[in-house]
Amino acid sequence: MTPPAASPCPWCGSLRGVVHVHGHGQCVTCNTNVEPCCGGDNANDAASKSQASAQVHMAPQLFPTLFDSLGGRTVTVTTDALLYALSNRLACDYDEARLVIEAAERVGIVLTQAPGLHRLQDVAVSPVDPPGSAP
Repeated sequence: MTPPAASPCPWCGSLRGVVHVHGHGQCVTCNTNVEPCCGGDNANDAASKSQASAQVHMAPQLFPTLFDSLGGRTVTVTTDALLYALSNRLACDYDEARLVIEAAERVGIVLTQAPGLHRLQDVAVSPVDPPGSAP
C-alpha cells in the first residue's frame, strides 16, 4: 500500500511533505508550521480538488514568490524559466509544473504575454514607491 500524496504547503507550495516536531507539523522545505499542535489531518479536503488546482488555491503567494526569485513581480519570464523555478520549488517534474502553470492561468494569477512568455496578472504598484520615483 502506498502512502497518500502530500498536500502542498500553504506557504511555499512544496509537495515534499510535513514533519511533526514537538506536536505540530511543519513543512520539510520552508519549516513553516502548517499543522497546529495536536491537530488532525483531513484527507477528504485534499481529495476533493485536483492537485494542480489545490496548489494554486492553497498557495496564492507561490507565483509572486517565484517571480521575485526570477527578477521581480513586474518582469516577463520564459515558460522554461518558470517551469524550472516551479519544479524546483514544488519538487516535481516539468509535466506537473506545467499543470500548475495552466491552473494559475485559468484562475488569473499568471498571464501568457506571448507564446512562451508569462507574467503576473494585476501587479499592484507599491504606494511607498510609485512609478517614476527617484531614490
